[in-house]
Amino acid sequence: EVAGDIADKQVLDAGLIASAQAVEHYEMTRYGTLIAWAKQLGRDDCAAVLQKNLDEEKATDKKLTEMAERKVNLKAA
Repeated sequence: EVAGDIADKQVLDAGLIASAQAVEHYEMTRYGTLIAWAKQLGRDDCAAVLQKNLDEEKATDKKLTEMAERKVNLKAA
C-alpha cells in the first residue's frame, strides 16, 4: 500500500521501514500477550520459546530504527 503512494525513492524507503516497524510492533504485542498467557497456564516451556521469538522481533525493530535514524530518514528529508 505504501509503495503505491510514494514516488520519491528516498521517501519510499523511509515509508517502507516505518511500515515494517508497524508490523514488528504488532508482533511484539502479540508475543507479549502469548507469553503472559503461557505463564498463567503454567507453560513456562512455551513461554520460553515465545520469549525467543519476541527477542528476535525486538532485535529486528532495533535494526530498522538504526537504519532509519542513521541514513534513510536523513535522505528522505
